[in-house]
Amino acid sequence: MNSLSLSSVRNPDPIKLNQREFRFIQLACSELTYVQIADQMNVSPRTVDGYRESLFGRVHVKSRVGLALWAVKVGLVVL
Repeated sequence: MNSLSLSSVRNPDPIKLNQREFRFIQLACSELTYVQIADQMNVSPRTVDGYRESLFGRVHVKSRVGLALWAVKVGLVVL
């Protein structure tokens, strides 16, 4: 399985993301609902819930907005 390793000055510990997690973050930074994200990824909404909860814990955020801000900060998503 491919993974992406991220690190930045603000986040010295690398965060390894697999392709599905990376795609989830991209979609989470859009206006799509979690149900629509599940549809786009061809997974169940419950699987999307798992990605969300896992990533929230790993990057130490408590909301989708926090995840989006983190993704911009580390350069995963460009505005």
